[in-house]
Amino acid sequence: MRNKSFIDFSVRLLIKEKKDYLFSFFIFAFIIFIVTAVLFISNSIKRDLLVALANEGQVIVKNNKGGHYAPLNDAYLDALLEINGVDDVVGKVDGYYNFAQDRRYFHVVVEEDLNDSSIYVSEDVGELLKKFKYEKEFNFLVKDTLITLDIAKVVASNIISNNTIFVNEYNARRVLEMDDDAYSYFVLKVPNEDEIENIALKIPKLYPNLVALPDYEVESDYDHLYYYKGGIFMILYIVSLVSFFILLKNQISSVYGSRRKEIAILRSIGFSISDIILLKFIQNSIVVFGAYFMAIILSYLYVFFFDAPLLRNIFLGEHVTHISFTPVVDIKMLFLIFIFTVIPYLASILIPSWKLAIEDISEAMK
Repeated sequence: MRNKSFIDFSVRLLIKEKKDYLFSFFIFAFIIFIVTAVLFISNSIKRDLLVALANEGQVIVKNNKGGHYAPLNDAYLDALLEINGVDDVVGKVDGYYNFAQDRRYFHVVVEEDLNDSSIYVSEDVGELLKKFKYEKEFNFLVKDTLITLDIAKVVASNIISNNTIFVNEYNARRVLEMDDDAYSYFVLKVPNEDEIENIALKIPKLYPNLVALPDYEVESDYDHLYYYKGGIFMILYIVSLVSFFILLKNQISSVYGSRRKEIAILRSIGFSISDIILLKFIQNSIVVFGAYFMAIILSYLYVFFFDAPLLRNIFLGEHVTHISFTPVVDIKMLFLIFIFTVIPYLASILIPSWKLAIEDISEAMK
């Protein structure tokens, strides 16, 4: 009976009993949707952060005074260059401007391609400035002086560019009120990767007020922060797992309940045990594979086309708007989700079906 007509019979029987399978289909799809959406968001955020980190150096050095980061100067830069293994030291200008009209701080980032009269703003900043009639130019209030710069471009917001105003270094120093020899932090270029840890440990010994962070340590912090994001993130997983096991229990009960007589009837009209197992495999494979791939597609659209409303707030906060997630698909993780959801689901159907199929037909018909 294992031919095209058998498959056609299996599908027709599934369609006839579709109401019995719809609950399992939607619950399973919802579970996969939640889990993959969370993974898409976390992987996208982590990817953007790691790309930004890769464009920096191997060691980031900051000046810690009284629990707060303070500017560094050229004297530190020259001293760091003297350390064996350090190829170059680059000073970075970076900080925050207080936009008092909305009680909000804008991240001020240096963009060397800009001239002295222009700025770029991220999409969310651009939308906010429009509310205060800053559509073509923006006024920075510094020491009772206005610095007026043209808004030359509005750039798409992602985890890096969100809440950001881009200026050249000259204007960044003016807005942040930093001297010409002052820097927010240093980036050290270390050609030999084996020397990174030793240099990061040596700097605080030479200068106790300096904090040296190797790139792999920052990367590890990103992994921890965005892969296990707070209690709500874990609650989503717990809810998904509990829902999944409830679904499995429901499927097992369904097989031992309403499906028992059906299997007995199929046996009585000539279906073998292997035929029944194959029949259930075909029917439930259609359900679970359909739900799995539909959930992944919907999750992809939800995160990368609609910017993951609600779930986005878990990672970035409720005040983050107009942010676009960079599409990142982890095939290995999707495969693991498949293994730990689809396989148990099918097993919860096939094993009870096999046990019922080997029972005495007369007992099952009672």
